[in-house]
Amino acid sequence: MQHPQPSAADVIVVGGGPVGLALAGDLGWRGISCILVEQTDGAIVQPKMDGVNVRTMEFCRRWGLVSEIKACPYPATYPQDMVYLTSLNGYELGRETFLTPSGGPEEKRLGASPEVRVRCPQNLFDPILRRFAARFDSVDLRYRTRYLRHRQTGEHIEVDVQGEDGDEQTLRARWLVACDGANSGIRRELGIGTDGLGVLTYTTNVIFRCANLFAEHDKALAYRHIFIGPEGVWATMVAINGSDQWRVQIVGDAQRRELSEAEIRQAIERLVGKPFDYEIVSILPWVRRELVADRYRSGRVLLAGDAAHSTSPTGGFGMNTGIGDSVDLAWKLAATLQGWAGPGLLDTYDTERRPVAWRAVREASGNLRRMMSPGAHPNLLEPTYAGALERYELGRRYSATMLREWYKLGIDMGYSYAESPLCWPDDDTPATLPALATAPPAPSGAVLRGILDDGTPITPSLLREWQRLALHVADGYPVQTEWQELPPEAVMIYRQSAVPGNRAPHVWLDDGRSTLDLFGRGFTLLRIGADAPDGEPLAAAARAAGLPLDIHTLDGDDVQRAYRRRLVLVRPDGHVAWRGDAWPAAGAAALLDRARGAAAGH
Repeated sequence: MQHPQPSAADVIVVGGGPVGLALAGDLGWRGISCILVEQTDGAIVQPKMDGVNVRTMEFCRRWGLVSEIKACPYPATYPQDMVYLTSLNGYELGRETFLTPSGGPEEKRLGASPEVRVRCPQNLFDPILRRFAARFDSVDLRYRTRYLRHRQTGEHIEVDVQGEDGDEQTLRARWLVACDGANSGIRRELGIGTDGLGVLTYTTNVIFRCANLFAEHDKALAYRHIFIGPEGVWATMVAINGSDQWRVQIVGDAQRRELSEAEIRQAIERLVGKPFDYEIVSILPWVRRELVADRYRSGRVLLAGDAAHSTSPTGGFGMNTGIGDSVDLAWKLAATLQGWAGPGLLDTYDTERRPVAWRAVREASGNLRRMMSPGAHPNLLEPTYAGALERYELGRRYSATMLREWYKLGIDMGYSYAESPLCWPDDDTPATLPALATAPPAPSGAVLRGILDDGTPITPSLLREWQRLALHVADGYPVQTEWQELPPEAVMIYRQSAVPGNRAPHVWLDDGRSTLDLFGRGFTLLRIGADAPDGEPLAAAARAAGLPLDIHTLDGDDVQRAYRRRLVLVRPDGHVAWRGDAWPAAGAAALLDRARGAAAGH
């Protein structure tokens, strides 16, 4: 809601991009008062992102936003192919076909999530998050309001802001969260440094409008186009709205240079392959960086999103990682403000999220090198046998190389907080649940049934990912990095696991819900099987700590295969805190103390 007042709240969020809006909305959803300060009117002229990944869609599911996101004006049927070519009227070198952003209809409710990736550009996604945050009376959205400075004073923080009329006002809160972007002024104020590769490229984004670009060439529809010339990869183009607007990215290098409009028009006509009628809508020079803040907290100020980590967009990790920050931070701020957090809880925001950021930014930097990997091919455009052979070899190898960027659920969903002091590691006692070595019943219309030795169902999607992994490893260009990259299988294959620290597995329940739908604003205890131990010891500890706890009893082979223990404690962010077949010897209260940051170990 828009209010001239109050001047005080539990949390002040600076920055009204998707990360700030998601944080404000999640705080409001949890009943926490919040003032969001954004210096612009919130309008997006140059969408910086256009894909909402599966994990973010799961967060949106809990917020009730999925229907609105899927109903966004981006055509749901627009093919999401990734195509590599010399120009739209030149040679097509390779293509990875995707019928939908999720990879096609082969999932049929068989995947590792109740959700799929959705194409929803930032100019369509931000307004959805804005309406979500505005639902809550406890959230005050203040646009055209500029952050000036802040002061930490004991148990509070004071923030000076300037309204559109030029008047200054002081806001007062318990916590301040900087979501003010890669050039965060708040991060600089705090003297927090950054680490990473720094500047990767100076690049220019151009959005142009053409009423019917499809009539100007003969290529099949695609979402992303990567243009390769004799000098190597020089530009990309995406279908920004699936109809008449296109975003061109003219890939630069590590030297700053602004392009003239004549150079930009020359590039647009080169990638189409001929002059044609179009309108340039906007031009945005930008700096591609890899940076992670040295720390995410300074007293009562915390960093989130691009203020905490800057990344190349190769992989689509930026906004999605930032929204993961918001979800982790929101429940910990709520717990602290509501009085059921331990003194160590907020410190784990840095402990848990900084490794996730490093994992994402390094993968993105590797993807950039993969995108640029072909190098020069002087004979690429020659209409000869030698030219055709060069195009074939380049297309085959480049197609294999780029598969790692397109199949990346291991990055999007496979991160773990196993090293967090909030998570209680598995003991060495083997699970007492039945081995469940038989395949699950085949769903209606399915042509496959089978399981892996750990109980993971074999699905067409899993088989496709394995095949793409093998192709990538066998045929891809080698890419050199100064860091140790994750193994390709850790990126391209995601297998659900209820090991503490991991995202709690999705399983469809008999009533049509997902197990993910059971996880809410507090902790959740899953009792697996009708004979699972009584949940009262944990419930009593939760009542004593004032901690919200829901208890659900589940049964069925699918749930047992996924969770592998009779008791599973799930955190408010949907990650497993602990699992076991009986309460720990230290007791349920000690377990809960650890999970809420009130104890350092067990």
